[in-house]
Amino acid sequence: MIKLIASDLDGTLVMDNGKIDERVFNLINILFKKNIIFVAASGRSYSQLNNDFKKVNGDMMFIAHNGATIRYNKMGRRLYSSRILEDDIKSVLNLKCATKMGADISLSSESEAYIKDSSEELIDIFKSLEVPTIKIKSYNDVKDSIYKISYYLKNGVNQSIIDYLNANLNKNLEFVISGDKWIDIMNKGVSKGKAIEIIQEKFNISKEDTMAFGDYYNDLTMFKVAYHSYAMKNAPDEVKKYARFVAETNNNNGVYNAIKKYALGN
Repeated sequence: MIKLIASDLDGTLVMDNGKIDERVFNLINILFKKNIIFVAASGRSYSQLNNDFKKVNGDMMFIAHNGATIRYNKMGRRLYSSRILEDDIKSVLNLKCATKMGADISLSSESEAYIKDSSEELIDIFKSLEVPTIKIKSYNDVKDSIYKISYYLKNGVNQSIIDYLNANLNKNLEFVISGDKWIDIMNKGVSKGKAIEIIQEKFNISKEDTMAFGDYYNDLTMFKVAYHSYAMKNAPDEVKKYARFVAETNNNNGVYNAIKKYALGN
């Protein structure tokens, strides 16, 4: 019996037009009434997720910043958080790869993204995603707790930067490829899968009673802790290898249809 459902957003629950099918919000309300916990698991911030799901009346949970924070939608109660220490942030900012690869860097708090000397391309992306953005003159101006550091590479993530980070990234941190142009850096041990395990432990839910949906490499840890693991049909073939099942594409409401059929029996 399914008791916990976690879904990634971009490329999974969110269609390519940037929208979530209106039926999803009602579906989440139905799940709540049936005591099935629905979790939006994303690299997005808490404030973004809260805005994305403002049409949901029932309770649900948000895994933000790839697992760095877990919060409830109502009143924003926090279940877990893992902020990056100041010295570890500085160690990332001192890495040479960002300059060499032409990467834009952003620092993410629970509500905003901080950027310095960023390209117009990244600024436009943040605007389209409705990311609250603060432009700063110096990274020393950032006083908020930071949960994620992101590289945006306009020419795409390549093996050179992966190899560089594997060799040079502070051992207190780890990175994940969250999109074809994105690398996210969090504290070591932080992942969507670890966040799901925290929720499973709190509510005494087993792996066998957990369903998870994803489309990219930062979703693989979710597949490990959910027996009912679904890669989207639009996911890379390598990602599909780690999931037990394949759902229809994000544009064909794969998450919605799979939940209706296999979790609710409709």
